[in-house]
Amino acid sequence: MRIASVSDLHTDYAENRDAVVKLAIAIHEHAADVVIVAGDVSHKNDRISRLLAAMKEAAPIVAFVPGNHDLWFDVPFAPARRELNTWDRYRRELFELSSAAGAHYLPAAPLFVGDTAIVGSCGWYDYSMMPPAIREGIGDEVLASKQYGGIMWSDARFVGFRDEGGELMDDASVARQMERELLAQIAAAEVHPGVENIIVVTHHQPFYEVVKHTGQMPWEFFNAFMGSTGLGDVIKSSEKVRCAIYGHTHMVGEFDVVGLRVYGTPLGYPRERKGIEIGDVPKTRIGWIEI
Repeated sequence: MRIASVSDLHTDYAENRDAVVKLAIAIHEHAADVVIVAGDVSHKNDRISRLLAAMKEAAPIVAFVPGNHDLWFDVPFAPARRELNTWDRYRRELFELSSAAGAHYLPAAPLFVGDTAIVGSCGWYDYSMMPPAIREGIGDEVLASKQYGGIMWSDARFVGFRDEGGELMDDASVARQMERELLAQIAAAEVHPGVENIIVVTHHQPFYEVVKHTGQMPWEFFNAFMGSTGLGDVIKSSEKVRCAIYGHTHMVGEFDVVGLRVYGTPLGYPRERKGIEIGDVPKTRIGWIEI
């Protein structure tokens, strides 16, 4: 079985929409059986729908995990709106949208193809990807505000996860819930008849080792929001996991983490691909798994 993966397509940019056409053509020409979209398509539903439909033309099976941008509410300040709950968008709205486009929504259930299970979660962040000394110096209260030195992490404006009582959840609590749901999926995949291989897809990064560190601000401020090490602990819990795919960072990377292949092939923003001809984009912005 041949699996292709893409992430961080950010189709709000016209240049990226052109690049997506090239990606879809390459995926089709290489006869992928499955294509995984690992998040950050757009905060606009129609663009997510069109992207998933386009990938359905490129490969028979499409699996989707949303990223933080896909979870955004298109309002001035979502946390102030008690009627808005990002869990509703994550669990219901994007599930319905994906299903209507003919894609498998991974946060809802594992995808089983032959002897392989593909499981997935958006994941979240708990500041554990920031170097401990820098984190201690800044403090979690500042990180929770997502503002530092005149810059802001935009989730602060467009995301609001709420608990059963309607109160806003802190980032660590959201990360723990994402991790629990991913663990449940892996456990279900492990005992599913005939499953020998598990592929894990998270939008947020799951291992400290795959995050680029400079030791300098504001770079390390942004690293606070890259993911959680707890995701990696969940992934390592099963000996059947063969590969972990992530998005979120806009840097292409491939790593060996305790014998596990871990990689990301984000498209990213147009300005981040300066010097790369559009026809060459598929060479580095599609991940491939043969299993």
